[in-house]
Amino acid sequence: MDDLKTLRVEDLTRRIQTLGEELEELEEERSYVLKQTGLHLPGHVVKKYESKTAALTQSIAELKAELMKRK
Repeated sequence: MDDLKTLRVEDLTRRIQTLGEELEELEEERSYVLKQTGLHLPGHVVKKYESKTAALTQSIAELKAELMKRK
């Protein structure tokens, strides 16, 4: 991710919103895929969702922390 200190507050807020929407979509997709009955999913699929969710959550936390420092 870019150096957060160089971003304007508006850019930080926009990124938080965008990543939040991505996280929500990913969680919906994960829920849909994992609830499919009769469909065997390899373990790496579940791990992929977990790692993407963790990465988005971490990015959002970093952006929010930078935003809080500025207030």
